Amino acid sequence: MIYISYGITKSASTFLYQMTEEVFRAAGRPVVRLGKPFRKADSVENYFNFIDHELLSQIQAQIGDRDIILKTHGPPRGNVAQMVAAGEVLASASIRDPREIALSMVDHGTRSRRWRNNAFSEFVDVADTLNSIDIQLGCFQDWADTGALKVFTYNAICYDSPAVIRAIAEQIGATIDAVAVLGKFRDKGVIGQFSKGKALRYSEMSATDQAVFRERYAALYAAYAFDTDEARRVAAEQASLTLRASGEVAQFITMLRRRFGF
Repeated sequence: MIYISYGITKSASTFLYQMTEEVFRAAGRPVVRLGKPFRKADSVENYFNFIDHELLSQIQAQIGDRDIILKTHGPPRGNVAQMVAAGEVLASASIRDPREIALSMVDHGTRSRRWRNNAFSEFVDVADTLNSIDIQLGCFQDWADTGALKVFTYNAICYDSPAVIRAIAEQIGATIDAVAVLGKFRDKGVIGQFSKGKALRYSEMSATDQAVFRERYAALYAAYAFDTDEARRVAAEQASLTLRASGEVAQFITMLRRRFGF
């Protein structure tokens, strides 16, 4: 089985991808990690910028009857949307409040400029992120329009993880112990791209900037309830804490832990 884990940038998409792999494993279904010619031999995930039906055909020929989860931030190309709609390929999508996406993108930009990296380095303030978020929301809508995939919000993924795990298990027709799966991530140092972990982070944004986002993405806010009771509870617990975005060294250590499993 091919399962596609799509996510908009900074929406806990890597965490969702990792949880999905663990659900398959808990169901007694080991997942394939691709190497050459699809990915680097030391790749920690099956990530592709773009997924089309030709790529899926090549991967299917490679894996046979085994299971695989593919990760992407790109749109469904070719006949992929139709394949998902028909149930030939299973998929999920992660989405987050655009205000929080913007703040996390700026964090990444700050980290990249400090370490002279290119990724996200163009994002200095939240206004810089708008065009990119516009494009990514278009990709998200292409996936959502299939009507046949599971859509998970950032707050559900991070703060109601057992429910997300159970939903994925139901999607693949499995019964698993959600608490045991979540136990794999008790140490947040194994979660890829984990940054700040602050609930309802949009509270850091100025009222003026928030108004811009609320107006620009009004349709999205009308369609999805991003705030949840659990996120509010966590936000209240974090009120007295000073949370800082993860640095480049921490990100590198996480990558090593994912690669070597320690």
